[in-house]
Amino acid sequence: MVITVSIELERCFLLHQRPYRETSVIAELLTEHEGRVSLVCKGVRSVGKKASSLRSTLQPFALLSASWSGKTDLKSLRQVEVITPAPRLHQSQLYAGLYLNELLVRLFHSGESHTNLFSRYQASISELASLAADDTIAIEVSLRRFEARLLATLGFELDFMRDAITGKPITADAEYQFHTEYGFYRADLNDADADNEHSAINADSALASNAHLLIAGSAILAIQNHDYHDKKVRQVAKKIMRLALAQHLGGRPLKSRELYRRPD
Repeated sequence: MVITVSIELERCFLLHQRPYRETSVIAELLTEHEGRVSLVCKGVRSVGKKASSLRSTLQPFALLSASWSGKTDLKSLRQVEVITPAPRLHQSQLYAGLYLNELLVRLFHSGESHTNLFSRYQASISELASLAADDTIAIEVSLRRFEARLLATLGFELDFMRDAITGKPITADAEYQFHTEYGFYRADLNDADADNEHSAINADSALASNAHLLIAGSAILAIQNHDYHDKKVRQVAKKIMRLALAQHLGGRPLKSRELYRRPD
């Protein structure tokens, strides 16, 4: 028996939309309680006042209220209205917002529900809007925080406090290697301390060649404490997050990164 699902007045954000058939679009929404959903929005690309009004409503970064229903995975939008208009994002703010949207579309699968992810995204967009468009340092720090929270929400939290092999606290004066699967471990770890797990890391040559990164313990602890005053710490944090995210992106680059690309 096929059951019709009907959702009423769900708060959401538009992440992405793409053309569908002659006059419609498929909208990817991040919702408060239903996770990421894909909805057919009929007539959006047609002419007329109704279509124009719908196009002006379906804008990225605006807080929306949507109702939809259907019997399949691809359901139909019935009603949508703006709760809070989209903030004015310019230059680096806008590129950063588009980057967050693409990350969620790529990493947050339909049907998964994480209420805290919705609130974190909402807070991140508000934070980006509050920053100066040319304050690229503050914008990058905001992105690093969201990336870490997204990974944690999806079950891939990075531990910036303890050695992944020995379990000992990370120390500022030591150097560590970063492995996307295992985390941080001392670069000078000897065989007696390593046991079998360290051998497994070294044996994984494919990951070792692509995902190892030598990092000062002081930088790891600074990231843990959200202390990004040092440019080197910001550079390290960016590299760590890029490596950590890459293994979940299936080898396909993010288009929004090209917009936001800046020298390290």
